Amino acid sequence: MMIKIKIILILLFISSINLYACNCKYQGNLEVLQNIEFNNSECIFIGEVIDIDSENNVFEVKIIESFNGIEIGEIYSGLYDKYCGPIINEKGKWLLYGNFNSENQIVINHCGLSRSFENPENNTSASNPPEPLPPNTLISKSESEKRMKEWKKRAKSDLDKEIINLRKRIK
Repeated sequence: MMIKIKIILILLFISSINLYACNCKYQGNLEVLQNIEFNNSECIFIGEVIDIDSENNVFEVKIIESFNGIEIGEIYSGLYDKYCGPIINEKGKWLLYGNFNSENQIVINHCGLSRSFENPENNTSASNPPEPLPPNTLISKSESEKRMKEWKKRAKSDLDKEIINLRKRIK
C-alpha cells in the first residue's frame, strides 16, 4: 500500500511540473514567413550586436537601419529565448524582428526570422538545411561540403532579398 501511495505522489508531482517546449516548424515559403514577421513586429531593423550575456539571454544592439521608425544610432537592450530561438549568439550585424516589453527592451520573436549576416543559415525558420542522407548512403566528403556551401549561399541570398523587400515596404 505504501508503494502505491509513493507512486501516486511521484506521478502527481511530475504532472504538476510545467514543461516548456518549442516547435519551430518551417511554416511555408520564406515570403509567407516574412509577411508574418513584418505584420507581428514592433521593431524591424539591422543592428550591430555589441554585447551578449548568454547566461541571462540578454544582448545590446546598436540600430544601423530601421524599417519601422525606431531611431538609428540608438542602443537597446534585448532579450531572446534560448529554448525557442533565434538565439543571439554572436556579435556583429543582424537583421532583427521583435517587440518591446514594458522595460523598453527588444524581445526577439520566437521562431522568427532574426538572423546574423555572418551565418544566416543558422536560423532554421528562415532556411531549410539540406535533406539528411539515408543511412548507409555513400557520399563523398566533397559532395557533402558542396551541399552545405549551397545551403549557406541560399541563406545569404534569401537574407539579401529580404532586406531589399523591407526597404521597398518602407518607401
